[in-house]
Amino acid sequence: MEHVFRELVAEWLEWRPPAMVERELSVEPVEGLAAAVVGPRRAGKTYLLYQTAARIGRARALYVNFEDVRLAGLSPRHFGAFLKVLAEAGNPPVLLLDEVQNIPHWGRWVRTLLDRRYAVVVAGSSSRLTLREVPTELRGRYLSHVLLPFSFREFLRARGLGPPSPATPASRGRLLAALREYLEVGGYPEAVLHPDLAPALLKSYRDAVAYRDVVERHRVRDAASLELFMSMAEASFAGVFSISAAHRRMKAAGFDKSKRTLANYLKYLEEAYYIVALPRWGLGKTSLLQPRKIYPIDPAYIPRGQMGRKMETAVALELLRRGEAPRYFKGRGEADFVTDAEAVQVTYASAVDEIDRRELKSLAEAVEATGRRPLLITWDLEDVLEVRGERVEAIPLWRWLLARTPGRGEARAAV
Repeated sequence: MEHVFRELVAEWLEWRPPAMVERELSVEPVEGLAAAVVGPRRAGKTYLLYQTAARIGRARALYVNFEDVRLAGLSPRHFGAFLKVLAEAGNPPVLLLDEVQNIPHWGRWVRTLLDRRYAVVVAGSSSRLTLREVPTELRGRYLSHVLLPFSFREFLRARGLGPPSPATPASRGRLLAALREYLEVGGYPEAVLHPDLAPALLKSYRDAVAYRDVVERHRVRDAASLELFMSMAEASFAGVFSISAAHRRMKAAGFDKSKRTLANYLKYLEEAYYIVALPRWGLGKTSLLQPRKIYPIDPAYIPRGQMGRKMETAVALELLRRGEAPRYFKGRGEADFVTDAEAVQVTYASAVDEIDRRELKSLAEAVEATGRRPLLITWDLEDVLEVRGERVEAIPLWRWLLARTPGRGEARAAV
């Protein structure tokens, strides 16, 4: 195995980085600490490692992909050879370990490297490297970074559109066209760069989640029941999903699964970064059986043309990028999100008379109940409205998405 390590080091020193879309998530390696990059499949974790190496200097970093076929059969007994080759290469202080879950006892491998004062960045399959798996393996010696598909800002960068300038009606129209395409094509890098392949790519990602990240990972014996459950969850995207209601429907379809099993299915899909499940505001600590509002990890998973649901999904994902932990509000009406500072309603409206008055009434109810500041996110309406004596800012989605909030919540320390 020692000669394989030498080959990999030599190849890395000769490697030239491919063209990359600069990601907004920045990973700062720290000596003696691991940075764990987690997130959905095909979101660009490998390219984020490349970007990290390019930023800190390739001479200071070594990238190893443990998916390499030459590393088949790698085991802890090869660790000494790995250290030897590192020393021969000048002991680069930063190690970028991709698909690290392929190493047997990978957590012990990484912890031993940390003991030798290396800075280690790890990334890998979403089925084996999750926010639940990482704490178990790294035991408090890590920072986690969640990488999602492209934001709207990154989408524009990938398309070479540059900083938007909606100063004229024509330029504003082009910006709205780009936003519509983003909501339809989504933010997965391969789909953005090859939009004609987007539907096939999304289907392959979805199938990988179902059969590799859930069925294989969690040993689900009844794959048909999971498939039906997933289809029911997908039909509820951007809506409240009830385990009790799903239980009744599945039982009627001939699948007699317990509510606990269905709650576990939902948890598995969330751990695989296929869905985001938001709890209801005001319930405190909620059980797995409580109704949750669920969103896909990418707006392209919602059928074409359903712009209201796609807009709401884009807002949910952007809140997560900004480090928020949003909930939904349910009273007499429903407000889409409650954050630490705001109650947020999303509407596909470009003029005041297009807004459903029930949405404003629900927003006002949420503001009264939560004490948060109201915000109305629209398609292209920019105004200040008055609702029950409360001033409500209406801001277009494109403007809200482009209002970058840097440095919030992108790294989460171990607790």
